[in-house]
Amino acid sequence: MKYTKLSDKLFTAFNYVAVSVFTVLCFVPFYLLVISSITDAQALQVDGYTLWPRKFSLEAYRWVLRGQQVLTGYQVSTFVTIVGTLLSVMLMSGIAYALSSKKLKWRNQLSFYVYFTMIFGGGIIPWFITMRMLGLFDNIWALIVPMLINPWWIFILRNYFNSLPGEIMESAYIDGASDWTILTRIVLPLSTPVLATTALFVAVAYWNDWWHGVILLQFAEFRPLQVLILRVINSIRAIRAAMQMPGGQTLAIGTEQIPAKSIRMAIVMVTIGPIILLYPFVQRYFIKGLTVGSIKG
Repeated sequence: MKYTKLSDKLFTAFNYVAVSVFTVLCFVPFYLLVISSITDAQALQVDGYTLWPRKFSLEAYRWVLRGQQVLTGYQVSTFVTIVGTLLSVMLMSGIAYALSSKKLKWRNQLSFYVYFTMIFGGGIIPWFITMRMLGLFDNIWALIVPMLINPWWIFILRNYFNSLPGEIMESAYIDGASDWTILTRIVLPLSTPVLATTALFVAVAYWNDWWHGVILLQFAEFRPLQVLILRVINSIRAIRAAMQMPGGQTLAIGTEQIPAKSIRMAIVMVTIGPIILLYPFVQRYFIKGLTVGSIKG
């Protein structure tokens, strides 16, 4: 019969308590965010942030979801996230497989070239001129192509591919399989954890990206969701600033009913919703994909 030492029991109990406290500390801010987004603006102004809304109101969500712009922004962001994530993972997997292949003669030099781009960049102006020359301006691909390749994830994928048994690939080569067959039928099916982890981070980056929409979309009729949300926040700030200027009191009548604080909370809820729904599907691959892919160099 196996006996557990008292020190082991205390250590286990401490871990449970620490994890429980950490979980509560992570949950409480999110809970306050949800409650504040459905609280009446005046009640929120008077009572501050409470654990339960004194006066329930969805006015903030009506302001955020007003009109077709937000719906269009959701469609644009969803398309960019799905297409960008798929293309990005495919391209980076191909590059990582090539860099992990011992048959590639100049793989060390190419690896250094990829690593070099993590340290040095040409700057914003040369980058913007390059995007214009490539036609990535005022079109949907301007939101996808610039973020397709990430050197960090290329090395994570390459290290994971190096950790796979080499005998499997060698047997496939002997049987006459091509590199494309080995990549698609052997390497990628065995790399589900790191692919899911990479896809999650890439999807979050695409969904939260607003910078490319601001820089590369000037006359386009569509905007991603993050850019629209940024415009809403800036508009509220501009109105508030105008009210404080001489003669700005005339705007007070039209702006008193704008639930500024609740709108900010509702904006956060609107933007993080899809990512929260995506995370549970890849959670089981998350830890393994990060740790295994970063051990072997």
